[in-house]
Amino acid sequence: MAHQLDTVSLGRASYASTQREWHGLGELMPAGQDIETWAQAAGMEYKVQRATIRYATERLTPDAPLHSLQTLDERLVLFRSDTGAPLGVVSDSYKVVQPREVLEFFREWAQANACTIESAGVLFGGKRYFATAKMSDGVFVGEGDKVVPYVLLSTSADGSLATEGRITTVRVVCNNTLRLASKGASSFRVSHRTTFKAEECRGIIESAHAEFGTFMETSRKLASIKVESRLAEDMTALLLTTPTRDADAARDSAGFAKIMSLFQGGGKGSTLDSSRETAWGWLNSATEFVDHHVRARSDENRTAAALWGPGADLKQRALEIALAA
Repeated sequence: MAHQLDTVSLGRASYASTQREWHGLGELMPAGQDIETWAQAAGMEYKVQRATIRYATERLTPDAPLHSLQTLDERLVLFRSDTGAPLGVVSDSYKVVQPREVLEFFREWAQANACTIESAGVLFGGKRYFATAKMSDGVFVGEGDKVVPYVLLSTSADGSLATEGRITTVRVVCNNTLRLASKGASSFRVSHRTTFKAEECRGIIESAHAEFGTFMETSRKLASIKVESRLAEDMTALLLTTPTRDADAARDSAGFAKIMSLFQGGGKGSTLDSSRETAWGWLNSATEFVDHHVRARSDENRTAAALWGPGADLKQRALEIALAA
């Protein structure tokens, strides 16, 4: 199976989790391991280093050297300390957040039993790295329908992603993810033009429980709203309508057929009372489509898009549509 998880440093996927995940790769970790063990298992022991960019030019005049090294001012290359592999070309003002810092963010809270690290990994050859911590054992929307809150911290060494922290929920029965608030103490985003100071951002952990409580109230409300097939079709068409695709084209798309199939009994957990013909069930059909079925070059690319890219945006739009049902 194609994937983008880093395999350079460990000879296997640089990913570790307390449960077997979608890609089946990496190391399965016992719960309660310390930061040092997580860093080793997840391949996050390397450092991101910086170097001046020099390039060779061919002879420009007859008396010039065969090759002349030129320097690219105000730009640097970031590279891995263990392999020397390049990670990205950035400005000389780029503030690096090291892989180990992502894990260290959770140390104090993990030691106080306020959270437990659940997964960590390195993506795209070391260009992006992340960790998740579970805030509680979760709450039930309905019988057999459990949702668990996590804090996701991620950053990059190629400029593709700021240092971001946010609350993410996972519906256990189907492993669907959905991010929560995008502003205030419940999340943060620090540009690489600014030095990341972990102590200034840990309010996200303190506010996670209150934010999750609000989300669960919303989830139970959605589980009480009945949605018949015709309304679900209208909601799905609205979700998939874009500036370049009208509602009729959306109804003819493979995505429309898949979401409706998941809603009508094909989705994981779709037969639970909380999901059957409800707005909550439709929302989870949309999130399951994004997380597990949308077309992508690889499972890992699909997951990256679902957490940080267009897939995450589509799931947020689905939540807005469900609330308006």
